[in-house]
Amino acid sequence: MHTLVRFSVLALALAAGTYFFAQTNVAVGTRVELTLDSSEAEQALLILQKEQANQAVTDADWQKLFATAPYQWLKAREAAIKRAFTDEDFRKFLQAPETLARAEEWAQTLAGMERADMTGIGRRVLSWLPPGAVIHARVFPMIKPHNNSFVWRNAHGEPAIFVYLVKQTQAQFETIVAHECHHIGLFGLDAQQQKVLAGLPENVKQTAELMGAFGEGEAVLAAAGSTEQRPHWEDDALARARWDSDMMHFNQDVATLTQFFDDVLDGKLKGDAIQEKASTFFGYQGPWYTVGYEMAALVEKRFGRAVFTDCLLDPRLLLVRYNEVAAEANRNGAALALWPQSLLQRVYVDHPPPSAP
Repeated sequence: MHTLVRFSVLALALAAGTYFFAQTNVAVGTRVELTLDSSEAEQALLILQKEQANQAVTDADWQKLFATAPYQWLKAREAAIKRAFTDEDFRKFLQAPETLARAEEWAQTLAGMERADMTGIGRRVLSWLPPGAVIHARVFPMIKPHNNSFVWRNAHGEPAIFVYLVKQTQAQFETIVAHECHHIGLFGLDAQQQKVLAGLPENVKQTAELMGAFGEGEAVLAAAGSTEQRPHWEDDALARARWDSDMMHFNQDVATLTQFFDDVLDGKLKGDAIQEKASTFFGYQGPWYTVGYEMAALVEKRFGRAVFTDCLLDPRLLLVRYNEVAAEANRNGAALALWPQSLLQRVYVDHPPPSAP
């Protein structure tokens, strides 16, 4: 896999119970508003090119950079997490020899990003989301000191996808954006999700919300665009091999996650300890990704898109539908781990899990 780390910020927020609220009663034509703003990267590259050519970089050049929307959003985000960030520090970063050495790489990568059809990406992802979902977000390719990528919402709740300008292909960039768009679109349906889980005992509701972290795997599938398109198709052989290797732990990971869910239901894990344990399942692309993807792909292939999107609104349902597919496959010689019926009965409390459509 290329060096850009896949995102897990939104899934962590989902598990923690913090949500992005968006309006869902909008016309179809406005459901996708996905824009690329590369003004910060372009102006930073202009300054780097001047420095390489031994041309004077004027104060106006710097002020133009500092006035770009991506830079202003980055500055606000760093302040929100109490990380030191000043214009002077950014000047020093751009003037450093190691930064100058990467200018050509960044220019080539940015050119690929700017060729991406942002609206097309959003529309493709929208087909993997429940009715009423919207994808309204900005995408910021960034040249910056820290080589992390993330999703952040400003004080008005508006999301932006910050993509660090590491060397990558256009296809890799589009996959990253699609993955995050799936998270953003689903977050806008929080009211529907909460209605499904309303009235549950707190420990059951919390466990169901934690199951929402399988959204990482669901987003992997949506970004791939088809169960026939393998994850990491756009990456190198090493990344594909690592994914395949991690997928081989599926049955073991199901058992580990079962214990985790049981510990939450039993009250053996409480407070911060729950999130600390949940975070270990993200990793590079841990079980929230691999187990989530395998379940999502099998369910979508067996039952269709409508059932897949139902599972997005009720995270428990993904486990139920997967069990039905896996039991059928096991009768034909497969050896897929099943979620214990006792766990499913506990998260559905006083009524049985819904039967297959």
